[in-house]
Amino acid sequence: ISMGMSGGGFPFELKEVREGLARVLVPAEEARAPKRAPVFYNPIMALNRDVAVLVLRAFSKAGRRGLRACEPLCGCGVRGIRFALEVPDIGEVVMGDLNPNAVRLSEENVRRNGVQEKVRVSLSDANVLLTSLSAPGLRLDYVDLDPFGSPAPFMDSAVRATRSRGLLALTATDMAPLCGVHVRSCLRKYGAIPMRVGYSKEIAIRILLGALARVASAHDMGIRPLLCHATDHYARAYCYIERGPGKANESSSKLGYIAHCPSCHEREVIHGLAGHLEGRCPSCGSRRLISGPLWTGNLFNKGFCRAVLGELGGAPWVSPRAGRLLARLVEEAEGPPTYYAIHRLCDDLGIAMPSTGSLIRALREQGFWASRTHFDPQGVRTDAPAGELIRILRGLVG
Repeated sequence: ISMGMSGGGFPFELKEVREGLARVLVPAEEARAPKRAPVFYNPIMALNRDVAVLVLRAFSKAGRRGLRACEPLCGCGVRGIRFALEVPDIGEVVMGDLNPNAVRLSEENVRRNGVQEKVRVSLSDANVLLTSLSAPGLRLDYVDLDPFGSPAPFMDSAVRATRSRGLLALTATDMAPLCGVHVRSCLRKYGAIPMRVGYSKEIAIRILLGALARVASAHDMGIRPLLCHATDHYARAYCYIERGPGKANESSSKLGYIAHCPSCHEREVIHGLAGHLEGRCPSCGSRRLISGPLWTGNLFNKGFCRAVLGELGGAPWVSPRAGRLLARLVEEAEGPPTYYAIHRLCDDLGIAMPSTGSLIRALREQGFWASRTHFDPQGVRTDAPAGELIRILRGLVG
C-alpha cells in the first residue's frame, strides 16, 4: 500500500507492514540515517518488540490486571499498538513523540488497528510526558524506553514515572561506547569506564544497569533485573522497580567493578564502590583492565525468564528466534558473571577450537558450572578459573 499527499495527507510515501497482530503504515523508503527518516521505524527491532510482548504478558499474569503502559518515544506506534492487541490484560497504553508526523501516523495506525479505546498518543517530549505521569496515582505499571541511541537522557523521568513494583524496560543502541570503542562517550552518558574484551556485550548491559541503579537510588528506589539481553546492535534490560530507602541501599550494594587480565585471562568481580582496585593481576602480576562502576548482581531471574518463555504457546505469531533467545537465557540464568569468548581465547592461545558442546561437557565433568550464553554463539559461561578453562581446552585439542 502506498499513500502520498493525496492519500492520507502525509508528505511522504507509506507502505503497510505486518508485525505480530498489528498492521501498521510506515515510511515506504527507509532512510540511510534513521534520524533523518520522516517517522522512525526499524524492522530489525521486531525481535525486541516480540520479547517485550512476551515479557508484558508474563508480568501481567503475576498479579497485575488492567496494566497501564507508556512508550514515550513511539515513532510509528507499532510497539504500543502490539501491546494493546497482544497483551490480554493491558488497560491503557500512553504513547508520545516530539515529531508531529510520528504522532499523526501513530494515530492513524491506532485507528487502523481498532485500539482507540486503549491507546492514546500525545505530541510531547519524552521527559515532559513521563514527568506528567510521575505523581502518585498517575504512575505506570510499565515504561518502555526504546530511543535511537542512549536511554540515559530519559532514565530519571522514566524511573519517577514507574510505580513501585512496576517494570521499566530500556534499550541502548549505542553499543560502541558501551563496549569500549568510545570510552569518553560512555563516561559522559553512563558515568562508567567500559572495557574492550571478549565479553564486552555483558559489560555493556552491566554498565547500563549500573547507571540505572544510581539514578533510581537518588529517588530512594531500587532495581532488580529480571531479564536482559544483548542482541544484534543493542542492549536491552527489564528491571523491577521497588520504592524505599532499604531497596535503594540493597540495589546500590550490587554496584562495583570488573577487573580483567589480558595476559592470563583471569577476571575478578569487585563488589562495592569504595573498595581498593588492585591494578595488578594477583595470578600473573600483569596490569589489569578495570571497568565500572557497573552492576555486579544477577542479570536474569530464572523463574521470570521461564514464565516469559512459557508465553510462547499463547502467542504463535512471535518469531521462533525469540523462543531460541529465551531458551538460552533460561539456560544461563543462574551462571556466574562474565563468559568466555572461546574462539577469541583459542586464537590468543594459538590452538584449535573444540566444539562448544564438548567444552561444556568437559567443564561439567570436572565439577564446574557451565552453559552456553546468548551473548555469543561460541561463548561459554562458567565458574571455572581461566587457568582451569585453558587447561581443559588444551586437553580437548590434544
